[in-house]
Amino acid sequence: MESVSVSTNDPNSSGKVRSEHESVSTYLVDELSADERGHIGILSFNQWGFALAGVVEIALGVIELGSQVTVGLWANDTPLKEAGWSTSHLGSKWLPRPAIDVQIEQALLGAGLKTSNFARPPVINWRPKQLPSISKGITRSQVRELTYRGSAMGRAILQVHPDAKTPFREDFVWPTRWVRRASRSYAWVFDQTLELIRKKGLTTVVVFNGRFLHDNAAAAAAESVGVRVLYGETGGIDTDFDLSSGSTHEMDHVQRRMLAMYSTWPDAREGELSKEQIGETWFRNRLSHSDPEVKLFVGGQELGDLGEVAQVSQGERLVVFFSSSGDEIAELELNWSDFFDSQEGALIALAQACKDLPNTTLVVRTHPHLRIKPADDLERWTAAVEQAGVKLHIDPYSPVDSYSLMRRADAVVTYGSTSGVEAAFLGRPSILMGPSAYNLLGCATSVSSLDELNDAVTKEIDVDPELALPYGLFLQRRGLLFKHLERQPDGSLNLNGIVIREGHDLVRKLSHFFNQYQIRWLTKK
Repeated sequence: MESVSVSTNDPNSSGKVRSEHESVSTYLVDELSADERGHIGILSFNQWGFALAGVVEIALGVIELGSQVTVGLWANDTPLKEAGWSTSHLGSKWLPRPAIDVQIEQALLGAGLKTSNFARPPVINWRPKQLPSISKGITRSQVRELTYRGSAMGRAILQVHPDAKTPFREDFVWPTRWVRRASRSYAWVFDQTLELIRKKGLTTVVVFNGRFLHDNAAAAAAESVGVRVLYGETGGIDTDFDLSSGSTHEMDHVQRRMLAMYSTWPDAREGELSKEQIGETWFRNRLSHSDPEVKLFVGGQELGDLGEVAQVSQGERLVVFFSSSGDEIAELELNWSDFFDSQEGALIALAQACKDLPNTTLVVRTHPHLRIKPADDLERWTAAVEQAGVKLHIDPYSPVDSYSLMRRADAVVTYGSTSGVEAAFLGRPSILMGPSAYNLLGCATSVSSLDELNDAVTKEIDVDPELALPYGLFLQRRGLLFKHLERQPDGSLNLNGIVIREGHDLVRKLSHFFNQYQIRWLTKK
């Protein structure tokens, strides 16, 4: 391969914060074998600027390493367009500002990549192989069972709902046309990825996140032939993007990363925060509602507001259950019998345990995210709260401050909600009844049986807030800083003088209109 020279912006020379990894190239050397670094393929199926920024940085990092790179920007090619698609290539073809992924390709060519570094979908006259028959009346549980060439296609389909009204209950009947189109799109990506691996001799494939329909299909195709998969992702609060050997939904992998990051974090240089201070920063910004990522959840809450809880006697023991957003955990491949079968089952068990305790009040704080979830999800959860006999229920629209509620609690119970690790940081006993991204940190008490639950809610639990700090450090500084890109004040990106921004507004609006029309047709019963 011809050598390519690329200019860089050294983060250490510009006063930027320290990140988890020094650079893409050093990460790849640490993570991949020499053979796996031979030819790296980067596939993108969305037009999100933050995800495409990662494509740029990873591609140029591979070039710096001296490895071969192939980039496939296929968001506009898939039979079904996902939420990350925003701009038709055809509609913007003759305009001065094309779709953002077209701009990305142009910018990378300007940075030294060759046209041969970019790949179009290799199978021209594609026909699916072994695509299952989709009958009318297919339920969520039946969708989950769908496979394509041995891969778990159904689970990938369930990660991309047809619209905001789709609940996650098992007996919900999914739109037949939608499932058929999603199946076809998954199969298209699977087959195109396999052919690209064969044709180019790819030794590693990089996709974004791994959860979404097409990224999931590409990763499954690579894994089916023993090719290594890496995952791009958004970075931490202080960093720009992430690259990992495991999806952010592989909770044990994420926690091992947290612990390794915390244990190996260098001593603070002059003027820097220590790892403890960085971890604390993440938690304190959440507690004060100043973290931008928490505003969606606490936007309607008033700092210090306790609502009816303020009337509970100080002599009364207060157990607070913070619910999780159910759709975020529904498709995890777990043995749910280890987690009381469901979040509803966990709540009923907790209510019974508290009912038998003297001077104990159970409060349920329903996840504020349910404000924007399907109405059916909130109705079913509210019914479960009533079935459990909970008298003090704080609904998702309530102005009660979750963090003030945490401080008032004698014990915080969750089904994996981030509230559990936040409570531990505040020094409150945290009891964990479901899957989480912090159960390996030692900051919460995990329970999986009624006896363990009863024991946990009755005994005094020693809490060490420092055990929660790896979580905060990870969320604040995971991943990498831009080395080649510069972010402009207006949100656009600059690569060696080439400005990259969203596609033309008119084309984006027309693209959205036609996509919504297609969705209505696919979901029409």
